[in-house]
Order: sequence, then structure tokens, then C-alpha cells
Amino acid sequence: MTGQTTFNSIVSHATQQLPYPYSQASRPMLQIPLSDADWARVQSLFPEQVSTRGRPRRSDREILNAILWLQQTNEKWHRLPGTFPPQQTCYLRYMAWKKSGVLDQVKERLPQCHLKQAPGDGS
Repeated sequence: MTGQTTFNSIVSHATQQLPYPYSQASRPMLQIPLSDADWARVQSLFPEQVSTRGRPRRSDREILNAILWLQQTNEKWHRLPGTFPPQQTCYLRYMAWKKSGVLDQVKERLPQCHLKQAPGDGS
């Protein structure tokens, strides 16, 4: 058996053993990206901010999707896939929303999101 074949068989076996994501399979998961209905429930928490200078502001919906993905997969910030906004942008917005209480309100309106302290938060 070649090294690649051995690796593939180990990965295949390991992924069959673990429910995805991890051991959280018993609780209902929030759909990522957020459905239009879920976004409508929390959209009022994120007032429209018009940026007049610099780069266009990333959408709050994109950032929230990234934060929720991190929570559901229990990944660290540096593992955020490239399909989401940059990790630094997401982390800064996460910290601002956490400090202002926005994430607590999201948790109330979307009870299945199970927001907790993000990995690597340090606070």
C-alpha cells in the first residue's frame, strides 16, 4: 500500500467515526449562510453604516455568517475559509459586537446558534 493510499484510508475511517460537526450532532444546527428568514430576525441589530472613505464596509451578514461558522465548527480564527471576509475583519467586528451586547441579542433571537466565546478570544 502506498503512503497516499494509507493516508486516504485513515482519513476515510476517521471521518466515518465522527459525526459532523464533532459531537454537536444531537443539537439542531443553524444553517450557514444564514437563511433570509434568520437574517430578517437579527438584521435590525446591525444598523446600516455608510462609509464615505476607504474600502467599502463588509456586510454585517457576511461577518455574522463567519462568526457562526466558527462557533459551529469550533475552529480558530486563522482557519476561517477564504469564502468568508478576512479573519481580522471578522475578529474586530466580533469583539465590537461582543462588547456592545449585539451577540447576546443575536443569541436570543436565534436560539439554535449557540454563541459562545470564540476560540482565541482571550477575554
